[in-house]
Amino acid sequence: MTEEPTVDDKLTTGLSGLPSKIVAGSGYHGFKLNVSNKGDNSYERVDLGVFTSAWDEDTFDDVTPHLTLEYKDPETGAWHDISLDAESATGGYLGYTDVKAKESFAIDLRLSVAKAAPASSGYAISIGLYADENGNCVASQDETFYEFEILAAGSKPGDVPETKPQGGRETLPDTKPAGNTPINPKGTLAATGSSSMLPTIGIVSGITIVAGAGVVFALKRRRGDAAA
Repeated sequence: MTEEPTVDDKLTTGLSGLPSKIVAGSGYHGFKLNVSNKGDNSYERVDLGVFTSAWDEDTFDDVTPHLTLEYKDPETGAWHDISLDAESATGGYLGYTDVKAKESFAIDLRLSVAKAAPASSGYAISIGLYADENGNCVASQDETFYEFEILAAGSKPGDVPETKPQGGRETLPDTKPAGNTPINPKGTLAATGSSSMLPTIGIVSGITIVAGAGVVFALKRRRGDAAA
């Protein structure tokens, strides 16, 4: 694989409906992973991932263990965990599917924050990855992150608009093989015959470490400038 995945501007991923504020202990909050193929070529296998993390606003301690992220199986309606362990090879991994030419679909997600979570800042990112004919990693077009605020339990959030893409995600590093879960967002089974031939792309720890560090640094700097 290449050290830095190239980007396919015909294949896009993104998030919609994620609240800009979440009160700790307020249950699950739904949003969507959106996938779109604007090109004329079909993709036999695209691995998808979503990752979210949070840190204490005062200490910048990691409070991600207070978060629970799940996706809804499009066929069964069952909810499944998405690992938020940045040390795990499967952190952020959702599953893989084929994506036909000119096709768009959405996968339901939901996020909850434990009641014990302190006032925090969080972000979410999405990614799609596939292997080209040479076995190199190619990433979907989505150079954005989505910022949200976690309010302490019992807070009154007031008006809660949807969070908007912030832009400026770090370049993704090379990833190691991880994750091999078929998903079916279109009502027909995704092609699985090639799974032994194509590298299984991990959404994984490399993304969470590099992107997470870049996001936290950017937000720290922004808040420092605002306070000056």
